Amino acid sequence: MTCRNGASPAALLFKILATVAGVVVSAYLLWKLRSLIVPVTVSGIMAYICRPLIARLEHYRIPRGLAMGLLLVAFVLTGLFVAGRIRAIVPSEIKAAELKVHALYKVNEGYNRVMGLDPSLTRGNRLYRLLHDELDPVLERINRFLALTREEESQFLASHPHGHDAAKGSDRLLEYHRANLRTLKLRIKEAFPEAEGIRTAPPAPTLAPGPALKTPLATLGHILSVWCVAPLVFLFLLRDTGEIKRGLLSVVPNRLFEPALRVLADLDLALGNYLRGLFLECGLLGLTVGVLLALVGLPLRWAIAIGLFAGATNVVPYLGSAIALVGGLAYAFLSEEIHPIIPMVNPENVAIWVIAAVVLAELIKNVFIEPLILGGAVKGQQTYGAFPAIQVGGCEFECRAR
Repeated sequence: MTCRNGASPAALLFKILATVAGVVVSAYLLWKLRSLIVPVTVSGIMAYICRPLIARLEHYRIPRGLAMGLLLVAFVLTGLFVAGRIRAIVPSEIKAAELKVHALYKVNEGYNRVMGLDPSLTRGNRLYRLLHDELDPVLERINRFLALTREEESQFLASHPHGHDAAKGSDRLLEYHRANLRTLKLRIKEAFPEAEGIRTAPPAPTLAPGPALKTPLATLGHILSVWCVAPLVFLFLLRDTGEIKRGLLSVVPNRLFEPALRVLADLDLALGNYLRGLFLECGLLGLTVGVLLALVGLPLRWAIAIGLFAGATNVVPYLGSAIALVGGLAYAFLSEEIHPIIPMVNPENVAIWVIAAVVLAELIKNVFIEPLILGGAVKGQQTYGAFPAIQVGGCEFECRAR
């Protein structure tokens, strides 16, 4: 007994079982190797974007292997630079405690000033009488979140001479800490009536022992162990001169070969130009944001870091500018020291200038960068000519030659 297509039921069953087993094994491997998805995807996209550069370097009689090595070195140096910029803004434990003290003081001070609160924090202006039922619980949660734990307070006081015994006005952060303690006593007294002498937020409840937290060195080692596959994928894809595409086309029936080749060439043209245009747009937006924020007084390391995040997240429309706005305003809110190049900027109006800088960066992106870079890239063959040596694949050339 055979099926209509001539295959026996046993052969058909074997094919079904083999297909199911292949799908299950593939899903299992994909789940186990899920940490490699991002490095492989990023390195693949970067290799695809850099193919015209390899072809251009080959056009100038630079061997393909040397061109790939130069690109790899450039990306490694770029990665080290980005990692260094990120590391420069990551605070230590003591710096994190100081940041919490500063942020909590600024939040309470701003709220008290806007609401016109008296020293007892119970009477304020008309706006406070109208909104305090909704805003006071939010502010209380913010105070609980930002208040130092006892361990953080011990580290904070140990890093400042004389601790609580320091003379008034001798240490600005200690003055902020004392003000935060007074505010905490007044705001959290109802929720913690036994905490009349409270100095910090109540300690977190004791939990069952869990896995030890990773040290920064262990975290860095884990990241490097995952991303070490990225250069290999990058070099492998750049080394390819059409073999992968010819292998895919070899399974296409002869009657569909020409249409498949045409569709593949058009897809390569459109997708390649779009990705390269988007990459350049993100880079230019990050550079614009970094320069403008540095002009209005943000330190260079913070301006560069915010620009990097803004450029990297610009893949999602408007997200890059939103990241730049939030990061710039956060620094303007927390910092009291700025060094603007523009003389009109001062600590009182730096937030307005940050907003103006981000708006200007968004306008530059919409008026100049997108039309010239991304808009020109998606026009097709005209922009494609800017990369005359790009290889779509050996099969395409042979087909057109015939």
